[in-house]
Amino acid sequence: MDYKDGEMRDFYYTAVLMNTQVDYRVIRELFERGDIETHRDLYGLAKMPSSKIKELLLSPQSERKVRDWMESKGKVEAACGEYMQLGRQYGIKVVSSLNRIYPVNFRLQTGMPKVLYCRGRTELLNQCSNQGSVAVVGSRNASGYALYATERFSSEFSSKGITIVSGMALGVDRKAHEAALQGSGNTIAILAGGPDNVYPPENAELYKQIVSKGLVISEMPPGQQPLRQYFPSRNRLIAGLSDCTLVMEAGAYSGTLHTASFAAVQGKEVFVLPNNIYFANAEGGLKLLEDGCCVLYSSDNVIDSVSQAIVRRRLEYPDLMESEESGGKRTVPEASNREKLDIIRLKADKNPDDVSDEEWEALIEDELTVKSLDIDSLCNSLCLPFYRITDLLIRLQMSGRVVLENGKYALTFR
Repeated sequence: MDYKDGEMRDFYYTAVLMNTQVDYRVIRELFERGDIETHRDLYGLAKMPSSKIKELLLSPQSERKVRDWMESKGKVEAACGEYMQLGRQYGIKVVSSLNRIYPVNFRLQTGMPKVLYCRGRTELLNQCSNQGSVAVVGSRNASGYALYATERFSSEFSSKGITIVSGMALGVDRKAHEAALQGSGNTIAILAGGPDNVYPPENAELYKQIVSKGLVISEMPPGQQPLRQYFPSRNRLIAGLSDCTLVMEAGAYSGTLHTASFAAVQGKEVFVLPNNIYFANAEGGLKLLEDGCCVLYSSDNVIDSVSQAIVRRRLEYPDLMESEESGGKRTVPEASNREKLDIIRLKADKNPDDVSDEEWEALIEDELTVKSLDIDSLCNSLCLPFYRITDLLIRLQMSGRVVLENGKYALTFR
């Protein structure tokens, strides 16, 4: 694998952050003052003579950190070269905020990394945006009950095309990844160390499977060990990439609570699997329920949460969503057009690939003329996968033809 100039600059940006005193505050100040337009401009800024640093008019603290960077440029360049060498060795792809496939959920949050290092199917980053994603997290020493529930929920969501996001730890994380791999394979493991660093070692085989069928990502460069202080940052990415977070089991001091806190701060719903009040390993989860988190007892509310997140993304980033809008045209035939509907249904039974989006919308609206239905009911009646129904419902919602009420979809006009 060879890297382009822009990707080399991505590596260099990471090398600056990892090997100098320059931090995100300094980067933000450089942005605000117009000294750089993107993170990749750090590479060009490094060519500036030390005598010119004063001209940047930075705060004294930031100026000192930039000066330290300029005095250690050789060290930074060497680190950048090492990262790139390991990246080529392990086939690591670089995805920055300047790439189209950079996750939309990260664009909607502050404090997300400018550069991601990936192994596996990077198309899953786009799939998270278009079909939804759920974080599934919990104890490393999970009970049989939590592991059973993790497998059931993860399998169900995976079968609908929803991507399962977790941290590849033992216990709940591992079970969530395994369940997704046995289904669609759509799972993303976010690591605290570099994407080439398997942690914990016991998950070496799982890591290989995720690289093959899913995706491993990290904000840390190739070769970086997973230090203790990196795990909270990793947890913010798990919450940030996902549309909602499922806490399957957590003790009073579990790191899982960090992920839940990040999700709540990001304005996302947190679902908690209820458990025995006398079980010490469930104290953290029970406290989350006491604080107002949602009870995880079925998949319906989770699916609704994912659907609404997709709607918000469609509204804010319509250019990143693949399907085109219908222009608000109402395509549902009245009773006099029943024959036309029957023809569409017949075509859907024989050659569903030949049915246009407008025709599928007509069938959905016809289903909703009798009563409100949830997504699962529509999936079953029309024999369409979850992600297709979700996309069609988003079009119908945005054109004002259907609304979501108490977890079920209803026609705006009956």
